[in-house]
Amino acid sequence: MLKYICAAAASSLIALPAFAQTCTFTMECYETEACQDTAFSLTAELDDSKLVTDFGDLTIVGVKSDAPLITVFATGQGAEYLLSRTGDTARFTAHSNEGPTSITYLGTCEGEF
Repeated sequence: MLKYICAAAASSLIALPAFAQTCTFTMECYETEACQDTAFSLTAELDDSKLVTDFGDLTIVGVKSDAPLITVFATGQGAEYLLSRTGDTARFTAHSNEGPTSITYLGTCEGEF
């Protein structure tokens, strides 16, 4: 019996894979202006409940998975954020608390949740 308890305890110490994905955005669309080329990236780290961006970390407040769509809701830096991914295609929007104004980024993501 002790053998099975030790085996179960040892297996529970095995690190689970981190759930993260990296997204790269190449197009930025501000309000109704024409979209422009950009170079913006972020990493979604679900284990740490944060989006790591070029401009600072954002706090993940919720995740919704309705296959094949995965949606991540985040807050911080004076705005609310939405990351949507279907397959490799991704959209990231920032909704400013001032204005209101919004910016949409178009790109791709790699990795899994």
